[in-house]
Formats: sequence, C-alpha cells, structure tokens
Amino acid sequence: MTTARITYGIQNIFSTASRERCMNNFKRLTTPRYGKLPSDRACVLVPVCKVLNKPSLLFTVRCNKVRNNSGEVSFPGGPVNKGDSPIQTALKEAYQQIGLRPERIDVWGAGPPLPGRNNNAMVTPIIGAIPNLMPEDLSINIDAISEVFSVPIEMLCEPKNQYYTQFSNGFILPVFVIEEYKIWGITAFITHSFLTSVLTKDVYKNEWMKKKIVIDK
Repeated sequence: MTTARITYGIQNIFSTASRERCMNNFKRLTTPRYGKLPSDRACVLVPVCKVLNKPSLLFTVRCNKVRNNSGEVSFPGGPVNKGDSPIQTALKEAYQQIGLRPERIDVWGAGPPLPGRNNNAMVTPIIGAIPNLMPEDLSINIDAISEVFSVPIEMLCEPKNQYYTQFSNGFILPVFVIEEYKIWGITAFITHSFLTSVLTKDVYKNEWMKKKIVIDK
C-alpha cells in the first residue's frame, strides 16, 4: 500500500493540508520579547489571496493623516476594544479600512501575540484566506489607507527580495523589498513567520540574513 505524498507548494497554499500545517507551526513560533509586556492589545489581518491566479499576500500603505506609522506598509488592523476578540477586531478593521467584507474571509486562526513597535501593544496576527479576491471586494478608506497592493508569495520567497535590518535596541528583523515597497518591522516579521509556517524550506529559502538594509525611520 502506498501513501500519497502531501505537497506544501505555493500553488497548494489554500489546501486543507497547507492550512493545518500553517496554523500548527504558526502557533508554536518563538516570538520576540523585550521589557515588560504591554497591557494594550491590537491585531492585524494577514490576507492570503489569489490575484491573477497567483497566491499572494495583501498589504496596505497607511496614509499620511494617521498618527502612527504613517506612510508605512502594514496589514489591516487596529486596537482591540473591550469585549471584542482579536478575530472580531481584525475582520472589523479590514472592512473599515479596505472594504473587505467578513463573509469573504475564511479565517484560519490566530497566531501568538507579538510586541508592536516600541513595545506599545501586543499584536495578534489573524490569518484569513480570500482565494478568489476580486477588485470589487475592496474599497479604500482614504482617511486611514492610501493604497492596497498584493505581492505574489513567490516574490516574497525569492532571496533577491530578502534583507535584514538591525534596530537601535539590537533586534534584527527581516525586510522584504518588492519594487518601491519596503515591508519591515512587525509586518515583515509576521510575513516571514507565515511563510516559514506554511511552506517548506526548499520553497521559502529564508536567506534574509545575508543582506543588510538601513531603514530610515
């Protein structure tokens, strides 16, 4: 009797097997810690979608009007209000910021909370799949977001697009440079954690420690 081999490639990323692998690994990831853990909570939605038949991740660019992290690449998200769960908040923020309706999102689950910039909040990443994302699914809230863009997962896996940066506190984190976009900070760490969790090492070669880049922030 032969057993079918499960393939965890990019094109199979929406399969049940890939979903289970992703969340099993994602929940066990070691997360950075420094200082006293903050009491404030926030969350982000990590939208895994298919654009032009290519499995991709969906990112936003925060507009210059917002107080925190203006002009930076991020995932849709925000603070968790009292009485709301991280998943409820992630779905609500995604709808408010980019018009993505909750019923279009297949929620895979939550990862471990991560310290945000300057240790100001613990941020919970929520993985959600939109296998057939259409342009009409999105409507940007220009008071919060200036742009929405997708990046094919195959581009994130290419070593030429992978870098690292070191912050003044000594922390080293990955950076992805895709054309004019720099994906860094907690957004890059979550991206790296997702890719590590869902793909095998021969697909996501994870060579970002070979090239350093300076982030002007």
